[in-house]
Amino acid sequence: MVKNFKQKNMEKINYGKLNQNEVEPNVLSGYNFIITRPGGNDTCLINGIVRDPTERKRINDRIMKLFPNVEQVGFIELGNVSSELMMAGGEFCGNATRSTAYLSLRGRSGITRLRVSGVEGDLVAGITKEGDAFAQMPIYPDPKKITQIDKDRFLVEMQGIVHCVDFDTSRIQGLNPEEIKKMSMQEIKRLKLDQYPASGMMYVEKKGDQYILAPVVYVKEIDTLFYETACGSGTTALGLVLAKKQGSSIIDKPVIQPSGMPIKVSVRNDGESFTYAEI
Repeated sequence: MVKNFKQKNMEKINYGKLNQNEVEPNVLSGYNFIITRPGGNDTCLINGIVRDPTERKRINDRIMKLFPNVEQVGFIELGNVSSELMMAGGEFCGNATRSTAYLSLRGRSGITRLRVSGVEGDLVAGITKEGDAFAQMPIYPDPKKITQIDKDRFLVEMQGIVHCVDFDTSRIQGLNPEEIKKMSMQEIKRLKLDQYPASGMMYVEKKGDQYILAPVVYVKEIDTLFYETACGSGTTALGLVLAKKQGSSIIDKPVIQPSGMPIKVSVRNDGESFTYAEI
């Protein structure tokens, strides 16, 4: 359970509204929104679920134009017992899921259930008594969903997103973020990961007992590619690889994000299957 998602530790929480003069004529207007920073990963959540993917993309593009710091956009509907999160591209997003849980519980400790795009069934999420937001990750129990494709790379399939976890960071040494994005997109296409709702290249550096993540994520439906400041699903993918390699569970393993902040991942592994994962 991460400790960097407390409101007092957020660098900024922006509230706003899409006014009529801020959107194109055929884009839905009048939507309240909030920008959160889970793990340093700027996430815009708009009040009200938009089912039409074309409209979601238009709103997504407008938000990203107005707020260049935003890396992902989701649409939420908050309820007393359960809430819903629909990402702009219909993908799964771990940090947006944590953000939705935080808003659903209004920053108070407790547990809620979330319906999240790209996921079958509800996810459990909540806030601990210490104020730490957490969320169940939509993993598959079958370890065969993790395949080693060469000495340093593993493909990790989750519901709503798939990642290539790459432990050879020499591939990106000396490259700037734009160059890393370009190379990552080439790899995503080469590995045919662009057929999924969302996919990513997760470059992982190990320094002693510490893991450092450099995440690049592509979302197919809205055609976005980001070198992200933090990635919850990518952190989970790394956790699954580590749990499979050691044949046992990992608990609260911190993974340093490009923002400099950690996201902790836990994966339960009974030796035959993965039974639960959480960030």
